[in-house]
Amino acid sequence: MSYEIGLLKYLVKTPLTRVGFISMYLFGGVVVTFLSTIAELFSGNYVEAFLEYFVYSAIPPTSLLKVLFLVGAGTTVAGLKWYIAMKCR
Repeated sequence: MSYEIGLLKYLVKTPLTRVGFISMYLFGGVVVTFLSTIAELFSGNYVEAFLEYFVYSAIPPTSLLKVLFLVGAGTTVAGLKWYIAMKCR
């Protein structure tokens, strides 16, 4: 089995399990919070950065689309990290 097929299986099968879905939801939340906060910090808006951090980390998503976005973001980043780690072995 090639690494690309393994990556595809990781991206498809991980969110379909209960533990994988919850893990990718939490990891995706961390990734999105980090990226949005860093973007605000580099623009010089420190108050906005604090508000972005608070909004993304303390308030849960309000729609199913946002939950699926967080799961997708977490699965994509975790899958790419897995792929890079396996290629470097």
